[in-house]
Order: sequence, then C-alpha cells, then structure tokens
Amino acid sequence: MFVALYVLAAAGALAALGLSGAVRFTLESLLPAALGSITAAAMLAVHVHLLRRNSLSATDLGFRRPGPRMLHLLWQIPAAVMACLLAQGLFIGLLSLIGIDTSAAASTNDPLDDIGGLSPLLTALVVLVIAVLTPLWEEVLFRGAVLDGLSRRVRPFTAIILSAALFAAVHLVLVGFAYLFMLGVTLAWLRRFHRNLWAPVLLHAANNALVTLVVLSAI
Repeated sequence: MFVALYVLAAAGALAALGLSGAVRFTLESLLPAALGSITAAAMLAVHVHLLRRNSLSATDLGFRRPGPRMLHLLWQIPAAVMACLLAQGLFIGLLSLIGIDTSAAASTNDPLDDIGGLSPLLTALVVLVIAVLTPLWEEVLFRGAVLDGLSRRVRPFTAIILSAALFAAVHLVLVGFAYLFMLGVTLAWLRRFHRNLWAPVLLHAANNALVTLVVLSAI
C-alpha cells in the first residue's frame, strides 16, 4: 500500500511539473524522469515502511553470501525464461481460442519503445534502473516481505501462487499476465530453493535485461 501511495505521489508530482510548465519535458527526458522518480519513490517506501520501521537487516530479508549452490542458476535462469515464454504462448493461444483479440493490446506502444530516441548516457541510465534497481526493490518487497509473510500463514505452494498472482497483477499488463505470473512463480521457487534472495534478484535482473535488449534490438 505504501509503495503504491509513494509511486502515485511521484507520478502526480511529475505530471504537475509538466502541466504547470515548471519543467518542459521532451521525449528524451520524460522516460528517464518517469522511471527514475517512480523507482526512487518505491525504494524510499520500501526503506521507510519495511526496513527501517521493522529494523530489518539485509540478512533478515534473505540476502546471504552466495555459495556453490548458486551455480544452479546457470541452468535455472534459462529454464525459467523458457517456462515464462511457454506460459505466455499458451495464454495467448487460449485467448485466441475463446475469441479475444489480443492484437490491439499487443500493438499498443510500450514506453520502452522510446529508448531508441535517447542519448547513450540516458539509455544507460534507463537500463540501470530497469535491470538493476527495479529487480532489487521488487524482490525485497515481493520475495523478501510478501512471500515470507504468506509462508507463515499458508502452505508454501499457496504462498508461491498468491505472491506470484500479486506480482503479476500489480504490473497492470493483462496480455502479459501469464508471463509475469510464471516469472513470479519461478522467482518465488528460487527464493525457497536457494534460501537466498540474491537468486531471484539475479533472475529478475536477467529477465529485465533480456526484455530491454529485445526492445533495443527491435528498434
């Protein structure tokens, strides 16, 4: 709830600055400003209302020194991405079978499409936010807090499903729900398999970097 409130406040402040004319955003500056402000707001909310309020350390959240077991990520990350792609393909096929046209939603302009118009420095900044900072705070929130909290109340399988569904839902991308849900499941499974939050962070970072690379290649 606090993350949502902070993100809405950041987005509202950004919109107010633009509409008032106090800041004249260009196509090149709007995307980095939006991503940067929203990410900073989310990280601040997580720090204030999760970490500081509960006096949690990195170890409490699940960040531990990586061991040899982490080498399993060499096959787990590619397998997870393939599973997500398969789930997404089946989901799109199912929607088509029941008569739902996904072509309009799929052709909707993605904000990441604007990366191609950025300078190399701003492109690097956007990639840093998407592939490093976003996976870090999202994993602290969803696999560090939400999954662990649910695991104390329900069975592990149920906790994984519920946390994955919440993770997919908050992204507000209906057509990509299956991909995000399967990603949430694999991230939660890695968290439990490795007992280390670095494992889902690395998968999340690899996924976001891959998506960004695909967008840049297409542009």
